[in-house]
Amino acid sequence: MSAPSLPSLLATHWSLSASVVAPAAGAALLYGLAARSRRWPLRRTASFLAGIGVIVVALQSGIDGYDAQLLSDHMVQHLLLLVVAPPLLLGGRPVILALRTLPPVHRRRLAEALDLARRVTGPLASLALFAAVILLTHLPSFYDATLRHPALHEMEHGLYVLAGVLMWSPLLDGDPLPRHRLGGLGKLVYLIAAMMPMALVGAYLNRHASLVYPAYGPPARTLGISALVDQAQAGAIMWVAGGVVMTAIGLWTAVAALVAEERRQVARDARADALRARAERMRPA
Repeated sequence: MSAPSLPSLLATHWSLSASVVAPAAGAALLYGLAARSRRWPLRRTASFLAGIGVIVVALQSGIDGYDAQLLSDHMVQHLLLLVVAPPLLLGGRPVILALRTLPPVHRRRLAEALDLARRVTGPLASLALFAAVILLTHLPSFYDATLRHPALHEMEHGLYVLAGVLMWSPLLDGDPLPRHRLGGLGKLVYLIAAMMPMALVGAYLNRHASLVYPAYGPPARTLGISALVDQAQAGAIMWVAGGVVMTAIGLWTAVAALVAEERRQVARDARADALRARAERMRPA
């Protein structure tokens, strides 16, 4: 028996579970109906549905089927849930769509819930939660427990999506009324800080001379590969691939914020010049 490649895992070994497919289909259906009724931008709908699709791929394809046998595969799954699916979901602006679509009573309740959550989900709190989730869930004791207890493993998946959404939200301005909106420079600093826990875990796995998670030893031998080599690859995936994805998305948002700030400043300067010119014209000779 040989270890499968990532493309083969994406194409084969699918195992559909109602606990994943039903919520995903329900979210996609509700979003689609709301988007259709509000004539919502197609790019927003495509982004949200792509985020749902990434979650389904991560949890229902061969990537999930081999996550207990290949640590490198497990890390691919983590990246999909932490840094790929969340920005796609946020790009769909589901909260704004819900506020536009819900009846007044439910809209008011959602607004109240958002205001309550906003008090504890600012940039610093979101960043701290993201770092804590990554570092704590990759401790050997917790990691081994997820391999033994499926319910804990499923809870970990949900926690990754939540932590990813909260981390990406300040970068993508996912909240319609954030308490602390980051500027372009702030987003760059925030991005660098967000990359640190992933780089730390990835570098540790990539450089460690022995198996960090012994449970991956026997499956690796069965697949005819070195568990240490697979562990090094897993670390590189978390460290390098994760950093590349976060950098690409983060830099795009930071540059967009800087450009927007520059445009606002130009507009303010133009208005000030117009007011001065008007005052000059109205001044008596």
